[in-house]
Amino acid sequence: MKLTIIIFCFNEKATILKAIEQAKQISIDKEIIVIDNCSTDGTKDILETLEKSAALKIVMHNKNMGVGYSVIEGISLAQGEYFYAPCADLEYKMEDVYKMMEKIENENLDAVFGSRLLEKKGVSRFRLIKERPYWLGSIIATFLTNLFYGRDFTDIIATKLIKTNILKELGCQATNQAFEFELVSRLCKKGYKIGEVPVWYKPRTHKEGKTIKAIDMVPAVLAILRIKFLK
Repeated sequence: MKLTIIIFCFNEKATILKAIEQAKQISIDKEIIVIDNCSTDGTKDILETLEKSAALKIVMHNKNMGVGYSVIEGISLAQGEYFYAPCADLEYKMEDVYKMMEKIENENLDAVFGSRLLEKKGVSRFRLIKERPYWLGSIIATFLTNLFYGRDFTDIIATKLIKTNILKELGCQATNQAFEFELVSRLCKKGYKIGEVPVWYKPRTHKEGKTIKAIDMVPAVLAILRIKFLK
């Protein structure tokens, strides 16, 4: 099997069916795994109506275990050669996986990061933050990663395509929002080959359900520092 698509969701009743349908339309040999992190808005009821199969697995938690826990569980279940985890909120285009797959195979890479900022590389970071303050977290985390590991990333937070066997070997442990930063830090520290491609991005507002907050950068930065200096 070529690809595992993991769809993580928490209170995404408005978009979960569309996300699953978009995943089904990806014309790559694949499996789809949906992991619901104890939604309370009716998402679970929607998922319970779906027919499970070898191509569509659904996992539902009885309590909120944290996004990192869901990723770790998804990695343990994944059987595809590559692991792709788009968001159920549809902030990204599912079909961007095609360009990521093309790059990872043509350049013999271990991972490809989707970047929301690659095509804005020449734009002042101060200007970006002024336009959209939430860019600050990504810019800080990306700066630290580049500084510590001699990389030239523009954005380490967006969608990613990674070889599944590498994910299974990394041993990431963070069960909260810090997981993504631990993952990137471990990939870089071990010297894996990573590329970037620009991806489409349309952020939701907090009114529309976006849950990320400035305080979430604290465990993220701590994870980056921990992997660099302790593990």
